[in-house]
Amino acid sequence: MRFYVPEWDDNVDADYDFVHDEHSSLDPSKRNLSYIWDIFDRETTPIDGVLISREQVEDTPSKFDRITQSGVYDAPVLDIPEWLPTISDCGAWGYKSLPFPPYGNEGMLEFYEELDVTVGVTIDHLVLGSGHTARLYLDERAFPKGFTKSDIPDEVSDEVDVMIDKWPSKWPDYVGNYEPSICGTEDVMTFDPAIFDQPLPALLSDLEAHPHAVYRDDDMAFRYDLTLTNAREMKDLYDEGDYSFRIMVAIQGWNARSYAEAAERVLGMGYQYLGIGGVAGSPEEAVKDYVTTIGNSVKEFERDHDTRVDTHVFGFAKTGAFDTIGRSGMTSFDSASMLRAAWTGGDNYHLDSDQRYDAFRVRYPPNTATLRQAVERSLRAQEILHALRAFDADQSISQALADWYREAEKTLENLESYLREHRHDDQYDSSTLRPIKQAFRDDYQYGHKVCANFSGKFRGQLAKLLRRDSHDDPLLFEEYQELLSPVQDVFDDWEPTKIEEIEQREDRSGEHGTFDQLWVLVANYTAHVGDEGHRDAYEELLRREPWTECDCRICQEYGIEVAIFRGNNRNRRRGFHNTRRFYDEFERDLPKMAILTRGGTSLSMGETVEEFLCDKRKAFWKQVHDLPVTEVGAVTANGVHEWWEDAPRTISFAPQPMQEALGEFALRYQELFIDGDNWMPEEELLDAIQAAGCEVHVVDNPADLRSTVLERLGYGSDFVPNSLLQSGLTEY
Repeated sequence: MRFYVPEWDDNVDADYDFVHDEHSSLDPSKRNLSYIWDIFDRETTPIDGVLISREQVEDTPSKFDRITQSGVYDAPVLDIPEWLPTISDCGAWGYKSLPFPPYGNEGMLEFYEELDVTVGVTIDHLVLGSGHTARLYLDERAFPKGFTKSDIPDEVSDEVDVMIDKWPSKWPDYVGNYEPSICGTEDVMTFDPAIFDQPLPALLSDLEAHPHAVYRDDDMAFRYDLTLTNAREMKDLYDEGDYSFRIMVAIQGWNARSYAEAAERVLGMGYQYLGIGGVAGSPEEAVKDYVTTIGNSVKEFERDHDTRVDTHVFGFAKTGAFDTIGRSGMTSFDSASMLRAAWTGGDNYHLDSDQRYDAFRVRYPPNTATLRQAVERSLRAQEILHALRAFDADQSISQALADWYREAEKTLENLESYLREHRHDDQYDSSTLRPIKQAFRDDYQYGHKVCANFSGKFRGQLAKLLRRDSHDDPLLFEEYQELLSPVQDVFDDWEPTKIEEIEQREDRSGEHGTFDQLWVLVANYTAHVGDEGHRDAYEELLRREPWTECDCRICQEYGIEVAIFRGNNRNRRRGFHNTRRFYDEFERDLPKMAILTRGGTSLSMGETVEEFLCDKRKAFWKQVHDLPVTEVGAVTANGVHEWWEDAPRTISFAPQPMQEALGEFALRYQELFIDGDNWMPEEELLDAIQAAGCEVHVVDNPADLRSTVLERLGYGSDFVPNSLLQSGLTEY
């Protein structure tokens, strides 16, 4: 069982300066970006693969170019490690409001080959089950200026779903088979707003041949059928070609029976990797029913054809559904929900699915703030950040505030003399602001403290003055003083908030860094920024200190910073932490297990590993080919060859390379089950597996191997759960 994370530019600055709230470089191209696979090592990375959607990649043209030129494993924009498999799909959620997917089958196969991904997915179109089955699609480009969806009368939207989006300038060739009227038109023909002010039949008649409108009576059925048509066409093209990736078929549906019908049809086309699309955001019980019904169909097919089928669930990862997903024979799934939860809504720091806490929000100044407001908001933010760190370290909060205040004071005291001496330095001779900000930050002794304590707005305005100033055309220094004056005024009226009360509490208790001492400042800060409604959640967070209970690399290195809601570099790291904690639950409920047999010399003679297993390991394959959760493969000195892979062309069983290959493979698994009927590994090899932290079982009899695996999972021989829907009760 494998868990994939969608790739949505989820990276952080590896060298981010948390103390001064600054990127390592103000130039994004010079930052060392870290993805989740860079932060953790191979053994502890909390994902088993990466899902890359074309629709998302195309949002950034430069990224698209680099990835298609270099592939996902070599492109510096991602640099995914070789040991992580990748799935790429179209990104159907991104074009759900279009009448057709904007890609063609041949183009998608070429795209997957360029990306060098492990798995490429057929083109699907989401079966949108809510609203009307009749839908009217309108091209947003054809709306006259000032005309919006809200201008379309309710009488229209009451009878049909109106889907509005910006259409591609050119549709794939296949679209002409369905709607020739929308193809081949380069110029945009604007809608006449008056046509919407008439009864629906007249409106549809006027739009029938319009190049920017499509109407369907039963759009659910069309999307369902189009997805299956694409599956057939892409399979034919794939079989005719010589592609380096495995192909997965995406299916759609609107209830359990429609999904099962689609599954049975694509299995009949010869697919061995099936993806369940369109379930993201669906109720947990509904998804359980879908995967159960599909699982029954898949298991029946596997047993009838003595084969194995992998099944992926797109966009769904609920811990409450783990048992159903496992028993139903799903082999992979993806979700970014635990990552996104780190910065959406509350309960955004997770220990597990039950223990969730609200990260402490430390606010940046709003963009609309005046300079004085921005300076005050920044000072308050730095106060609370220094206090939180002192609390986390069990150090004096009052001393931390006093030390911070002295440093902020020095920053402002020395700034005027620095500007008088250096404002005409060559490093400030630039037409753009970024290099000026960078030079000031690096050259001024207290440069890193200026933005943190006195706001980015202040540093930005200072950089603008330096850009205008020069030896040949100097500014009056009064312009600098006019900028410094309001900042100095705010700071002159400032003293560390509640420092005396905090000192008194420290003196009375004889302790440092306690909750009661911190709470004095928290209550004041939340009142100032309008976050009183979060106080109960903050009290629970700060009393419990959950980050001290987490042994993940992020919490161990950054401590309370992970539990602070502030900017990408904290929030995404917290998302990585959440993913790690989710993965811990995943491994407990659905342990990472593999069943391996030894390859033979004839392994290289067939087309696939499955052929070898069916022919030369019949008893073994008969017992394991339909087992859930586990992965199945054959071992040689070249590594582990999964059941679905092409057979290796060369074979070796050299003991040392075989030992090294299995030791590396075992790093990502909790348990390995070895086919002792065909292979009795040497002690050194077993020791290498155990040294990787993986428990190994050698089972002589294939039937015993099957029962041992099912017993370990806690499943009976009839492990596929019964569907909630009885066959035949629901029409599709």
